[in-house]
Amino acid sequence: MFNRIKKDLNDYQNAHQNKWNQILHYFAFLFAFLAWISLFFDRKMTICLAILHYTLAWVGHFIFERNKPASFKYPFVGFYAGFLGFFLKTFEIISGRKVLP
Repeated sequence: MFNRIKKDLNDYQNAHQNKWNQILHYFAFLFAFLAWISLFFDRKMTICLAILHYTLAWVGHFIFERNKPASFKYPFVGFYAGFLGFFLKTFEIISGRKVLP
């Protein structure tokens, strides 16, 4: 199972080589994370944050990376690998230690 997660995260990183796409995806998944939290408090905010998430992610893919999001073909993998990448990057920012290659 760990090898599968490592492979999915590696595939996710390979589809996000452009620096602007990486930045857009970081904020896209920040908004997605906040959307999950706001789901318990404010449904309109959840919808707005979800729209922001997809807008940023798709702009990153279609304009900067020039590829299709993995979520089109593999929605679950794109979802969990994106969140895993987001949390690992957040850990890197907070701790100052490199986790992702």
